[in-house]
Amino acid sequence: MIKKLRDTFSLTDQGVRSVLVGILTSTLHNISILVPTILLFVVVSGLISHYWKETPDVPDLFFYWGIALIIAGGIYFIYQLNYTKTYQSAYDESSNTRISLAEKIRKLPLSYFGKKDLSDLTSTLMSDTSTLEHALASEFPSLFGGILSSLFVIILLFFFNWQLSLAMFISLPISFGVFIASYKFSNSVNWKNRNAKLAVSDGLQEFFDNMKLMHASPKADEYRVNLEAKVRKVVATSMLYEVAVGIFICLAYNVLRVGLALVIIVGAGLLVTGTITIYTFLLFLFVASQVYDPLTNIIFQAGEFFHSTVSASRIREIEKYPPQEGSVDTKLEKYDIVFDHVSFSYHEGQEVIRDVSFIAKQGEITALVGPSGCGKSTLSKLACRFWDVPKGHVYIDGKDINKIDPETLLQYFSIVFQDVVLFDDTIYNNIKIGKKNATEHEIYEAARLAQCEDFIQKLPDGYQTIIGENGKSLSGGERQRISIARAFLKNAPIILLDEATASLDPENETLIQEAISRLVKNKTVLIIAHRLRSVESCDRIIVLKEGQVYESGTHEELMKKNGLYRHMLELQKESAGWSMNA
Repeated sequence: MIKKLRDTFSLTDQGVRSVLVGILTSTLHNISILVPTILLFVVVSGLISHYWKETPDVPDLFFYWGIALIIAGGIYFIYQLNYTKTYQSAYDESSNTRISLAEKIRKLPLSYFGKKDLSDLTSTLMSDTSTLEHALASEFPSLFGGILSSLFVIILLFFFNWQLSLAMFISLPISFGVFIASYKFSNSVNWKNRNAKLAVSDGLQEFFDNMKLMHASPKADEYRVNLEAKVRKVVATSMLYEVAVGIFICLAYNVLRVGLALVIIVGAGLLVTGTITIYTFLLFLFVASQVYDPLTNIIFQAGEFFHSTVSASRIREIEKYPPQEGSVDTKLEKYDIVFDHVSFSYHEGQEVIRDVSFIAKQGEITALVGPSGCGKSTLSKLACRFWDVPKGHVYIDGKDINKIDPETLLQYFSIVFQDVVLFDDTIYNNIKIGKKNATEHEIYEAARLAQCEDFIQKLPDGYQTIIGENGKSLSGGERQRISIARAFLKNAPIILLDEATASLDPENETLIQEAISRLVKNKTVLIIAHRLRSVESCDRIIVLKEGQVYESGTHEELMKKNGLYRHMLELQKESAGWSMNA
């Protein structure tokens, strides 16, 4: 049971222990609330005996009031213990689950994120963990606690009278059979409902991300209609789920309550025949009025319990996904990047890199150029193991990077991608991300090298200016220069620049190129660029076409070949001279 609980709901060892303690305290709580019923039975039976003169003494009601106060205190203590051991433990487990998921996501390969979108992962980290948190705090303890307390009561009552005990609980297996059948029936509907909600979440995020385009697009109304259709689908699937679960819940509830009627009917028959006394009959009536409450709560919480299994499976999917692994003790001393017959595909049967071999040497700037979609960015990401190489090898210092821990490997890289990611924080802190323990002087020097000083000094709070979500208050070129400043600050031996100057004006592009040339000493620099003007001074230029190395050499050598590189350069020069005439 413990292993099943851990695997099904992705619990930590501490979480399993907390759930077991919660089940125990819930069981004690369910049993404790029957004690007042038993005390009431004792008092009533005493009064009846006195009324019928079976006993001459009147029950001491003050004594029983004292007992009742003690019982009330005990119930309160057990309730507080149950609350602490369930809710507090559930919150702790939820916190640990979120941290564990964040750590796991950090170690997943980028291939995983190609299959998922942001809203899906966010939903798992927030919504699914919250659902599981509620289940741990309420459904699990109630479910198993109700079952265990009922079994305890069944065994205890069988010593008094097996016929009445059987009548009281004969409907229990049937009710739980309906409960289990409802899970199997509603599970597929629950998944459809979940997927419909994710579709709405994706649609809303896409709408907000593209708000400017929506205002300018003639198809904005069409998009709105599609989004409304997704919302209506959520309503339909939610209603279907509620109806499906509701039918089974009502059926299970009514079947369960048949036991009370059976106790009355069977008990009356046994009382008439003299098989039982009036006191035994009253005891079973009192207990029957209370014992079904925890079981009824279980049935009414069935929908939430079923929903939690879907959330748990989504969490489990992330936890079971194999992370990228490798040696954490690898030390690199030389930084040539060797691509040895590398082939790669994002989708099976559709190779985007085909048998690529070249060396990006330490102390040199190697440029990757070529038409869009030729594999330039893919090669740069393979170099730092964002994806694993399935065919061929990538070596650094003679070591296969597929065997190096990704985080260990990335310590040797400074990376600037075309899509800059900034945080809603100060410029100072956004640059400092490049090096956690950087000094002020180092941060200012990195900003100076990246040509950030001019625009930073014009801001109202300088380096302490809050730049908004993803740097929305900055221009594209300013955002890109902050990203470049991070790379300068880290000062790693290998530098990857993917369209690093794409958003810069010609003047700043020239300044950045000069800064890079000062940074390159004894380092390996891999540059990806569309504008060939920016790579003319590179030590080696690799020209790619359809995922293969088409030609390579220096600018002068490639111009003499009169091949693809020269053709692209001439086209760019020709387009630079275009003008629009009124």
